[in-house]
Amino acid sequence: MKPRMFSRVAMAENRQAWPFLVLGGVFAAYAMLALLWLMSGTAHAAEKPRVVAIDGSISEIVYALGRGDWMVGRDITTTYPEDAAKLPSVGYMRQLSAEGILSLKPTLVLATKDAKPQNVLTRLQDAGVHVEIIENVYTPDGVEAKIKQIAKVLDAQAAGDKLVEQVRQSVNQAKVFAENAIQQQGKSAKAIFVLNVRGGNMMVAGKHSRADKMMQLAGIENPAAEQFNGYKPLTAEAAIQYNPDYLLTMQHGVGSAGGKEAILNTPAIRMTQAGKNGRLLVMDDSFLTFGPRLGEAIESLVKQVYVAN
Repeated sequence: MKPRMFSRVAMAENRQAWPFLVLGGVFAAYAMLALLWLMSGTAHAAEKPRVVAIDGSISEIVYALGRGDWMVGRDITTTYPEDAAKLPSVGYMRQLSAEGILSLKPTLVLATKDAKPQNVLTRLQDAGVHVEIIENVYTPDGVEAKIKQIAKVLDAQAAGDKLVEQVRQSVNQAKVFAENAIQQQGKSAKAIFVLNVRGGNMMVAGKHSRADKMMQLAGIENPAAEQFNGYKPLTAEAAIQYNPDYLLTMQHGVGSAGGKEAILNTPAIRMTQAGKNGRLLVMDDSFLTFGPRLGEAIESLVKQVYVAN
């Protein structure tokens, strides 16, 4: 009889425990659903934005902010850093194609107002791509503002503040370096910047151009800035009038002219101090990027004009 009594007791205990077992199972099920939901949300949040940068300075900033692994494409003005230059190209910023950009399946396109044509940007937006237009002012303050805007879009404000401070210090050091170099020389050098040579016409930089802004920062006088805005062909009369000590250009400018000698042997240039002394300085193609390396670009130009020569 004792075993039977035990069985009844056990059965009674099981009946009492049954509701708790059911309730525990319900809680376990809800806990599992909640875990799956959280995992799904985490996985979704972990998906990186797919960024296409249309402007070399934007690409540099994205990488400097530690978001380089978000980039999936760039335009041909991106030559630095090396990892960015290896990404698929969407062409030149002023001749964009919606199909080329969309083929990279971007979720975010960062571009400046230089990006053209406008209808391509509109098509990207219609396709659901977030297009962010970044202000691009060619001054140290403009570079800082550009960094802050991009940092905000990429949720990297702390890194942005740090980068702004680094750029500010670098530019200030470069300005002091330029002032000291000019004092040692006794006067400012004169130079004209050659953008390219096409059809025998030498396009040079006037006021409100990137090149003019860079020369100002390096303490170099640009006589063409007193005559016109933007870029215009250099006439023989103007070349003799300007009589620059140096000619400045970039690698692609030399290529468009057919080599350094082709520029220096231009009849009008041969009449100038720059031509007579063979002073043609060829800068890197990222020279006028106006990005995080602005201070380095200023110092490099100062060294070539005031120190090396």
